[in-house]
Amino acid sequence: MKQLRIFPKSSPDRNPDALLRLFVVIALVSTFVIISVAGLVFVEVLQRHVIRNAEEDAIKVSSALLATERRRLTARQPDGSLKVVVAPADLPEMDRHFRRFLSPFDIVKIKIYSADSRIVYSTEPALIGKVDSHNSRLDHALDGLFDSKLERKEEVKDLASESKFNVDVVETYIPIWDNGRVIGSFEVYVDVTKYRDDTANTAALALGAVAGILVIVFGISYFLIRRGTREIKEIQEVLTKQTMTDALTGTFNKSQIELLACKEFDRCSRRKEKGHSDADLGFIMIDIDRFKEVNDSYGHLAGDVLLQQFAARITRSLRSYDSIGRFGGEEFLVMLPGSDLEQTRMVAQKIWSLLRDEPFLVEGEEISLTASLGAAAVKEGDPDLLHVLKRADQRLYAAKSAGRDRVV
Repeated sequence: MKQLRIFPKSSPDRNPDALLRLFVVIALVSTFVIISVAGLVFVEVLQRHVIRNAEEDAIKVSSALLATERRRLTARQPDGSLKVVVAPADLPEMDRHFRRFLSPFDIVKIKIYSADSRIVYSTEPALIGKVDSHNSRLDHALDGLFDSKLERKEEVKDLASESKFNVDVVETYIPIWDNGRVIGSFEVYVDVTKYRDDTANTAALALGAVAGILVIVFGISYFLIRRGTREIKEIQEVLTKQTMTDALTGTFNKSQIELLACKEFDRCSRRKEKGHSDADLGFIMIDIDRFKEVNDSYGHLAGDVLLQQFAARITRSLRSYDSIGRFGGEEFLVMLPGSDLEQTRMVAQKIWSLLRDEPFLVEGEEISLTASLGAAAVKEGDPDLLHVLKRADQRLYAAKSAGRDRVV
């Protein structure tokens, strides 16, 4: 008997399909992330565009108002400087002029501040005279900076004092300059609600285009990777078969039959510990008698054909869950799950009869073969698989010593 190598349980081969599934997950997550980020970027860019356009309109309008109403909006101080101020007597006429001037535009409200943050004019008369002292955006304007922001208002009164609901407005603070210094600020509310649907539609089209591109790119990649994984899987199956089976006979090789035997022995031991009645396991060692003489007489090629037919005949006699492996040159090991010693002996007797009663045919010539078989089964007290296989091997040796062509 060849030296036994009892292998530990090996981990199952990695399935290349897992790579394909991982790619699909990555593709879906990437698509979601890319579309989400792209959506935020598109919306931000479109909103900036709307704000910039509204800011430009507000600057043009405020500049025009300042040019036409400078006399009513400013007053010369004793030191020669200008101050933003509106005389109460000028407010009605200036308000009518402002409303007529602003009516063609999408402006819903306007305020004018003096340098001390006081509202000197507003299309909402109730605000005139109030001081907005905690307005950081107004402070920026009084420092000479433009400040625009898009906001959604639940309700806004337009220039005709009519309420408008759910309105998008761009609030723009525009500094008023005189000889290099800021003397006040406009606050202009531009209604940009009409761009809301355009922004949403443009973003949807852009995201649709991005999604389409991603589907095409990932789709092509998927099919390429799937083709690659299929090739890898085919190669892996070939390699797995080569590592598990004997190339000549197609039975399990020595390493694999030992591995299967270890797993089955462990299963058998666990079932015995639980008191199961079917916790049996049998083994048969088979060795062709005088096979060297066959090789010498007919040649190694004929010997290989005989080994193939020999293994095939044994395999056909076994159950679907039994296993056979080539253990050496002309030596085979059969594993019989669920078989006690008597059942194992009966299977061994059947195999012995099949091998000796019908000749083998090689290149049109009939060749008779006999074999020696040693049968053993797991019994109480066996510490490991090695003890069982040693018994089967010893009985095979006993069959050889007793004259061969028999079952022990």
